[in-house]
Amino acid sequence: MKSSLLLVLLATLAPAAVLAQGPEIEVLEPPCLPNENNAGIEARVSPEVGGSTVRLYFRRLNPEGTFYYDMFFARGDGTYWSVFPKPEDREQIELDDEWWEVLQARDWMEGHDREWLEELLEDREHELAEYYVAVHDGAGERLGRTPTRLVEVRDTDDCELELDEFELGWSQNLTIGETHQDQYGERVYHWLCDGIVTRIDWNDVIRADEYCRACVVALLPGWLLPTGGALAGAAVMTQIVDNMDSPPASPSRP
Repeated sequence: MKSSLLLVLLATLAPAAVLAQGPEIEVLEPPCLPNENNAGIEARVSPEVGGSTVRLYFRRLNPEGTFYYDMFFARGDGTYWSVFPKPEDREQIELDDEWWEVLQARDWMEGHDREWLEELLEDREHELAEYYVAVHDGAGERLGRTPTRLVEVRDTDDCELELDEFELGWSQNLTIGETHQDQYGERVYHWLCDGIVTRIDWNDVIRADEYCRACVVALLPGWLLPTGGALAGAAVMTQIVDNMDSPPASPSRP
């Protein structure tokens, strides 16, 4: 009798134990990001958690600027897809002592030393990018994430990646999430405005992008949008944001 009760108890606790450890996230890592062009990315989440969202966090390899995020969309069977915004054409800056103190703790530095990193940065024509994938519950709490990864930005003819019709549609109507209040009202640091039409602030409030303001928000199929969260209802957003009379950005802004 006691053995039967113990088996029932273990069976009841098993799903909770798996969830406490967080879902497993596998990423099909992109070989590169094309300079001034979009690149797709895929991930698999197991087990899938009801009401959760999958996010792509990204930033350029620079001492300034913090992570932004983009949403993943379900293909089915635990597979998700998303799209990076277009990297701005930026030269990779050199490594100094202060920056090294920060970068040496990065996941992608495992097994490497400062000499390796210095040579890597010296050989790059374009500023690299960092990214990771995370799963969040309906309240925005993180359930799990991948290590941070480093990816090269190359000239388009040296990084030929094609987007399918859904990825292409999203690349022209990107919603970018902010992780810090200083990102509000500013451009996405070292990424092009092209394709970015909507922003989500650090309080999960969705708004039209007030910096770029030059894109058409197309009517996206409802199934493309994650359930719940800040993007709910975005499928019915069809508007033209015109900034022809907006003042140019100050040269002092990043």
